[in-house]
Amino acid sequence: MKVLALVAVSLISGVLISGVACGQGQSPAPTNPVIPNAADPFITRTGNQYLLLATHENTITIWSGTSLASLPQNPKIVWKPNDAMKQVWSPRLWHMQGSWWIYFTAEYPGGQHGIYVLQSKTDDPLGDYTFRGRLALGKTAIDPSILSIRGVTYLMYVDVDPKGWNAVWITSLKDPMSPVGDGRQIIFPDMPWERGAETTHNYPVAEGPTALYRAGKTFIVYSGSDTGTHVYCLGLLTYRGTGDPMLAENWEKSGPVFSYSAEHGVYGPGRGTFTTSPDGKQDWLVYHAKSVKEYTYAGRSVRMQPFTWTADGKPNFGVPVAEGPLTPTK
Repeated sequence: MKVLALVAVSLISGVLISGVACGQGQSPAPTNPVIPNAADPFITRTGNQYLLLATHENTITIWSGTSLASLPQNPKIVWKPNDAMKQVWSPRLWHMQGSWWIYFTAEYPGGQHGIYVLQSKTDDPLGDYTFRGRLALGKTAIDPSILSIRGVTYLMYVDVDPKGWNAVWITSLKDPMSPVGDGRQIIFPDMPWERGAETTHNYPVAEGPTALYRAGKTFIVYSGSDTGTHVYCLGLLTYRGTGDPMLAENWEKSGPVFSYSAEHGVYGPGRGTFTTSPDGKQDWLVYHAKSVKEYTYAGRSVRMQPFTWTADGKPNFGVPVAEGPLTPTK
């Protein structure tokens, strides 16, 4: 059985298992861009329902539907911050210990970015949430995400260094509100494609980590370079299969594995997240990108497309497809 996004182990349960049939026949095809004026997507499934979150209007909004094409029709704001909280972005959703938990980045209070948490009041991911406060990581932190290996649940996050670089860290979780220390750095952006090669914005950035699992293999897909550049792209970490996942030497870095296409008019593709077609037979990449080459954070939109796998079991994301309708999903 293939497993994408998160597996039902340790703290985590009931999120997404690829290969389970969730419908018959073809579903309507999505049209790119799927969600305009939104960035940093995260998608998961519960039963036959897709749940999509993204950076959007300083709110926590969830788009839902039984098909990928229906997601734009069903947005719901599940939480709004108070006036003191700014720059709400990168929300991510998991089911842990009988509740839905949303981790997100925000600036509040005092101008420092941190990771904040919402807990559902019921078992309905589209219901009401309680604000649980900030995770105690002891440092500026953004872009939370979850990784599970051998029954241990880890929090991945990005440390923003005052010198101007972003790096990915990992620490274990005792429970959804209790990281065990600040952890270790597992991705430092030391490659040209992580440092804005081809642009004047040439500082090191590794951010937006997301777990991907298949056939017993574990991957971390992340974004490299400044998201405002046209060279923003996806990189890949492959777990070597043994050793402490919190040690960088137990991972193999490669990339870029998904980058801009001038031919198709798609620039700055990044923030990969993963799901399947309704019948579980086709794997899908959801990401954000823009349609202009110029340096800007404006105009980013959520897009999606199917992807395949290489002979050695790694994801093959191909190239970003042009805007417009995709072929029907199976």
